[in-house]
Amino acid sequence: MLLSRAAEVALKALPHFDPRGPEATGHEIRFLALACGEPAPYLGKVLQKLARAGVLRSKRGRTGGFVLGRPASEITLADVVLAVEGADDLRKVFGLPQGPAESLLGPARDELAARFAATTLARYRREAVVA
Repeated sequence: MLLSRAAEVALKALPHFDPRGPEATGHEIRFLALACGEPAPYLGKVLQKLARAGVLRSKRGRTGGFVLGRPASEITLADVVLAVEGADDLRKVFGLPQGPAESLLGPARDELAARFAATTLARYRREAVVA
C-alpha cells in the first residue's frame, strides 16, 4: 500500500470541507464519518492529527466542529499526508526498499511526491467525486 490507512481516510474526508477555511461552518465528526463511510472514532483521531498540524481547526459553539485551518487553495495534498504521517519528506512516506527497486522506481516516487506537493486541496476537491 502506498499510503497509510490514516492518510487514505484524511484524503477521503477533506473534500467534504468548505473550501473557504476557518470562516466556514464546522463539521461534526459523526456527520463526516457517515459521509465518508468511516468509523467516527478512527476518523476523529485522523482529524486530530490534522488539527495539530494546522491543516484543520476545531471550532466550538453552535457552528462548531472541524474546519479547514486555511483556505483549500493554500493546502496541498503533501501538507495532508505529511501531517497524518508525522513526516517531513514525502519521499520517506513513499519509501522504497534499498537496492534495484530504489534506483529503478525512485524517479517515479519523486514525481508522485512532486504531484502531491503541487496539488491543492481546492483542486482535489473540484476533481474528487463527493457523494
